[in-house]
Amino acid sequence: MKLFVVAGLIFLSGQVLAEIMPQGDADYKCQTTGGFFDFSPAGAIASCKQEIEEFCKTKNAPPIFGKVIGEPSGYGVYARAEINFQCASAEDLVQRQKSMAEAQSQQVKLDVESSKKTCQEDFGYTPGTSEFGNCLMELQKQLFANRRAEKDRAAQNDISEAQIAQQRKADSERAATSAIQSIQKMTAPRTPTQTNCTTYGTNTNCITR
Repeated sequence: MKLFVVAGLIFLSGQVLAEIMPQGDADYKCQTTGGFFDFSPAGAIASCKQEIEEFCKTKNAPPIFGKVIGEPSGYGVYARAEINFQCASAEDLVQRQKSMAEAQSQQVKLDVESSKKTCQEDFGYTPGTSEFGNCLMELQKQLFANRRAEKDRAAQNDISEAQIAQQRKADSERAATSAIQSIQKMTAPRTPTQTNCTTYGTNTNCITR
């Protein structure tokens, strides 16, 4: 009896243990599903984050969350979550921030040198003049705008991919529902028919119900 109760609770919760999977180097990925009554992926995401916290505690390092993917529940499908993460110590964070700052600083220097070369060699402006300064400023503005546009396009691509996946999922669910309904109609017992006939003289009228 106790076994059936436990099985029933598992069925109603629909919750599975979050799975931590190595992705190479210091990267990991957590995957889990929501419960029976979880229509949004919020519960699955929370479960995954809790599992990540516990996992990183074993490494004595706080988690660094990366890309978070959540999908709502659908026909016969629980809500699910997928989170990329790393476990990094305070020293790792400081070193990473330092490396990122150095990389950004180096990139800025390269951009400025490239812009100077363009203003001087391509446009013919003399370094130190106001025209050269204006040219340099405009090129830097354009470079910043281009990179921001690239980030926006990348973000839009992620949104589009998520929308396409959601649409495919909805189409699949509709197809499955339609197939089930067709099977139910084919296998449903037929309602027995009843025929009533009435005779008036030599004429007989029959109605089938």
